Amino acid sequence: MKKFFLLAALVAGAQAVQAQSIAAGTVSLGGGIGYSTTTDKFGVGQNSHEAKSSQFSFSPTFGYFVAENVAIGLNLEIDTVTPFHSTGSSTTPDANVSLRIGPFVQFYKMFSEQFGLTGALGAGYLKLNETGFNSGQVYTTKASGAYAQITPGIVFFPIPKFALSATIGSLGYTTLSDDNDNITYRTTTAGAQFGLDKLQLGGTYYFGR
Repeated sequence: MKKFFLLAALVAGAQAVQAQSIAAGTVSLGGGIGYSTTTDKFGVGQNSHEAKSSQFSFSPTFGYFVAENVAIGLNLEIDTVTPFHSTGSSTTPDANVSLRIGPFVQFYKMFSEQFGLTGALGAGYLKLNETGFNSGQVYTTKASGAYAQITPGIVFFPIPKFALSATIGSLGYTTLSDDNDNITYRTTTAGAQFGLDKLQLGGTYYFGR
């Protein structure tokens, strides 16, 4: 009888470990969206003015699990930022649109059948278009380059084949070059960008899980 209970416990433990993993060969298809808006006010009375900004992001992803809890795939991310600079009754809108596309590798650490942590390492091509107004004139800036980023997140499976996810920023590096009046300018940025304004919620379906 003791051997029977010991064998049952071992089988249950093995099933629990198996339930906390995503097997090789699983295919994932999903995406995430994010939106934030901020308003800053300066001065008082007639000298007061404000600066508003809104940001929207959309990122579809495709992944294939090459090993247990390890997926590789392709990610596309589109970000739009629209700042508004207001003084009195005049408002001047600008628009920044960036596109990122590249491969990624993502690791899952499942703590239960439903909840886990993720970490994604991605790199690829980056393109930026910026349109705005300066002294009554419209200007357009186009730049392109590369990026690399590490993005941690959380994942929750309400059902075995579908998961909800959330991220709040990344640790990254970008390099951009733009041509202006036959002069090439290069900008390099590295650092961490985390916060609620970087919150992105997503959903992913896992084929074969």
